[in-house]
Amino acid sequence: MADIRTRYLSDSEATRLYRNHPHLGKSYDSYCPTCDKTGTYRWRGLDHDCDCEYQLQLHKHYLAAGIGVTYQRLGWDDYHGPTQALTGISKYLDRHEQFVRRGMGMYFTGSYGTGKTMLANLVIKELIKFGYSAWATTFSQTVEMFTAGWSDKTEKDYFQRKFINSEVLLLDDVGKELRGTRINLAETTFDAILRQRVQAGRPTIITTNLKPADLEQGYGAAILSLIREKSLEQVLNGNDFRAAANNREMDEIDKGETRPII
Repeated sequence: MADIRTRYLSDSEATRLYRNHPHLGKSYDSYCPTCDKTGTYRWRGLDHDCDCEYQLQLHKHYLAAGIGVTYQRLGWDDYHGPTQALTGISKYLDRHEQFVRRGMGMYFTGSYGTGKTMLANLVIKELIKFGYSAWATTFSQTVEMFTAGWSDKTEKDYFQRKFINSEVLLLDDVGKELRGTRINLAETTFDAILRQRVQAGRPTIITTNLKPADLEQGYGAAILSLIREKSLEQVLNGNDFRAAANNREMDEIDKGETRPII
């Protein structure tokens, strides 16, 4: 497993990334996403020397994998939901080689604001640092990119590379696009992706607010069966802690603190 400092993006990935984020083409000598080249950042009441090279490399790899800046800077100690989910995640990451080799993903269910998306992104970040290729996206974006490939070969190839061929795929917020009704396009997209990935032995991580009966109604019993067959399921019940997260962020802003990318 190559250190992420020397694990470079492919030419096609870099071209697309720099087109969407031109400032990332600079070297770590001239750009840092954390300290802004001041050399230090303040975090948790202390000043820290910044490892600009590592911060920039993580930033690039995470962006190329679809992980937004917010989740790039969150860690395991930011999660305050049900602890049993962490036990399941620890098992998955400790045995990641066996789980990934067998095409076993994770399936996060539960109510709004309980940390499903955050935990799924943290898992993807760890897998990227282990050396896996990964892609994180919402299911609504998945449907949009799936249909974009109908008339654009470049987008079709990109969809195949990221959604089908990535070693690990995160589909976040599955079911949001249904709006309480069965949508054939959503079912077709989900079926096309999941079946190909299951047959190829590639794991998929899924988060949803839907209950199993609603998931079955929206996408069909076959899809629900595939998910359950090839996933380590984690049910997150509890309170919506987004208000607490907002208070935490406002406190960090007031203190002039900067979270590093981790």
